[in-house]
Amino acid sequence: MKRVLLYLNSVLQEQDTIIVAVSGGPDSMCLLHLLCELKSRLNLTLVVAHVNHKLRESSELEATFVKEVSQENNLIYEYMEILEYNNDNLENDARTKRYQFFHELARKYHAKYIMTAHHGDDLMETILMRLTRGSSLKGYSGFQKESVYEDYTIIRPLITETKKDIEMYMDEHHFFYYLDESNKSELYTRNRFRMHVLPFLKKEDANVHRKFLKFSEELNAVNTFLEKY
Repeated sequence: MKRVLLYLNSVLQEQDTIIVAVSGGPDSMCLLHLLCELKSRLNLTLVVAHVNHKLRESSELEATFVKEVSQENNLIYEYMEILEYNNDNLENDARTKRYQFFHELARKYHAKYIMTAHHGDDLMETILMRLTRGSSLKGYSGFQKESVYEDYTIIRPLITETKKDIEMYMDEHHFFYYLDESNKSELYTRNRFRMHVLPFLKKEDANVHRKFLKFSEELNAVNTFLEKY
């Protein structure tokens, strides 16, 4: 995770306030542990934002776990439950509600950053899904490492890493995390790409996630130029 820590050191300043989206899974717990490493030195204020989707039996255990970790590290803990969904597109509805919560917290705490734990595999999956179903030029780029909103920025520091990198880091440091059993279900489009397409691409090139990141950055640059033009 040296690459991620170098990046965080390059963007963070003393006394920054950060909203950290934490589910309790390996990705978000990895991000939280990395930020905790920098917290004391930079006197950061970390606000842990946990969303309970109420869709799995383990949701309550995960919420308790994230709250306990927050308390142990003297972090602010903010919690939200999603009780109703739009059945036409549950995943998009959940995402909209999550980000609405994060944006509200950013305004409440006058945060400089919202940080999420999206990684390189997530970016690949998003690009592949949009290429398959069709999208705009901006849509085909997936999501950006940094996105500016009002007076704060959404940052995805783990975008340069793979899921395997993250789990290896967590296991090497004996950090506990929960695994979402729904990630194994082929009912979800993203899971099918994750389980069947990504392994083939990684077999062709172990660093293919970096090629997708470069593709994403180039598409964003072209889109920005066209919008200005």
